[in-house]
Amino acid sequence: MLLIKKIHKLMKNVKLYRSLGIIIVFILISSLIFYFFEININPRINTIQDAIWWGFVTSTSVGYGDIYPVTIIGRIISIFLMLIGIGVFGFITGSFASIFLEENIRKGMGLMDVIFKNHIIIIGWNHKTKIIIEELINEDKNLKVVIIDNIDYNPYNNKNISYIKGNPWYDEVLLRANIKYAKRIIVLADRNLKNKDMMDAKSVLICLAINKLNKNIYLISEVANHSNKKLFLRANVNDILISNEIESKILVRSILYKGINKAMKELITNSYGCELYEASISEEYINNKYIDVSFKLLKKGITLIGYFRNGETYLNPKTNIKLQSNDILIYIAPNKIL
Repeated sequence: MLLIKKIHKLMKNVKLYRSLGIIIVFILISSLIFYFFEININPRINTIQDAIWWGFVTSTSVGYGDIYPVTIIGRIISIFLMLIGIGVFGFITGSFASIFLEENIRKGMGLMDVIFKNHIIIIGWNHKTKIIIEELINEDKNLKVVIIDNIDYNPYNNKNISYIKGNPWYDEVLLRANIKYAKRIIVLADRNLKNKDMMDAKSVLICLAINKLNKNIYLISEVANHSNKKLFLRANVNDILISNEIESKILVRSILYKGINKAMKELITNSYGCELYEASISEEYINNKYIDVSFKLLKKGITLIGYFRNGETYLNPKTNIKLQSNDILIYIAPNKIL
């Protein structure tokens, strides 16, 4: 149904309906003239329907041979219909081809609106964007991703990765990315600006625009200058990532403890080993003690390390605390089990 609507819209834009209408009218008029000259002479023409059938068969160059002209005028009309039919249906085929070609070009250039739902939007294109998208695809090959930036062309030839060209602080650009139906959005600092405060000012402006259009979306933003963190909190950013802070802290832990670096690499990438996952708590674990749930999950090859509740994350909590219905479990496993 969606494909039919899309074809209808494209045909309307290139005025193909009008061309088809003119062609059909021409065939009908030719069929009427053919009927007028053949009716009393051609034994195969008994009704106007016979003439119309002949007109469409002849114009499409099918030529079943069940009806053919016997008068000079009829044959002349047949010649015109055959010649015009070849050109007309070539035109129709070319029009459809150009419609889809134009759509693909516009989509690649970021000029087509996104129809994805429950997707992830990434604002900003740089080396970090590539890493994020690769990790997301490795995690879930069916995940829908939309990139917003001002690059010339979509860097991915993947039906699940779309690109919107434009400035992301404008409502119309965010709406073209179908932001109202997205589940998460990531704002990356614009490294082209060089100045960290200018990077953060641009990111805050984008976050404010996002919050205006979708207050319920989970918003993540990169912060270039740690001092500007409070500005992002005012823009209702759910999760703040300080540039280079995580890398520096991992480096420090690696200096202090030999096994930390490898463990962290394994947990933050899905290319090998165990990964970090989260899942909504199942009914069987509600009101159970954390220690009891941990042992039950450990038997399934799952290491429970904490839970997320009311906007706060609790790692290695007290063992006797009881889990609640809205808790989200955080665990380590070789794959997404829960």
